[in-house]
Amino acid sequence: MKIKQIVSALLSSAVLLSGVMISSVNAEEYQDKKDEVIMLVNEQRAVQGKEILYESALLNQAADIRAKEIVSNFSHTRPDGTSGYKVVYEVGATYMYVGENIAYGYSTEADVMNGWMNSSGHRANILNDNYHAMGVGVAYNSGTYYWVQLFTDGIGLSPMYTNGNINRDDVINSEDASLILSDSASIGAGGTGVLTRMQRSFSDLNQDGNVNSYDATLLLGYTAYVGAGGSESIETYLGR
Repeated sequence: MKIKQIVSALLSSAVLLSGVMISSVNAEEYQDKKDEVIMLVNEQRAVQGKEILYESALLNQAADIRAKEIVSNFSHTRPDGTSGYKVVYEVGATYMYVGENIAYGYSTEADVMNGWMNSSGHRANILNDNYHAMGVGVAYNSGTYYWVQLFTDGIGLSPMYTNGNINRDDVINSEDASLILSDSASIGAGGTGVLTRMQRSFSDLNQDGNVNSYDATLLLGYTAYVGAGGSESIETYLGR
């Protein structure tokens, strides 16, 4: 039986940039798991009336580095003896407030979230009002998952997903519409779809609780509007 361990930490001061070189990770690796953890975090925050956090690509990158590090050194201290928070600066981000939750031995996103929420220190990080952005890191070694959550106030960061931009390329276009149609077709044929829960939340453009061809039609209409020189946001275009 694998031992499950979780550690939390909270910090609100700046740290120095680390010079340690870490090999890069695939930005798409475990993306579905990262999205799901953030969805679960935001569900917990919503219950408490808290502002939802947005997913940051840079914080995902930093958290992935940390997830690989805790495989050999399960600690908020990095293998070189420096603070785990230095990884945020290493990937080019900054902060005034930062927090980290780490865990291993949990096989699913729901399991690790339950573990964190049942620990006062981790729960405090997840519900902290100072945070606006987060990233998730996942590593897998010898049959065990290692998990990291990084939270910051979001200084200088941008969301990975926005309404209509579901492939994370910062452009709303026909590629996003194609993903919606592929997802709808997969589900219609009895499959599980091609979008994560996070992606579906940004695909429901008419906010009716469903993601289908009508949302794709709205997205294509907005794409045509922008192509003709329109400059309004998709929210304004849709009359939200």
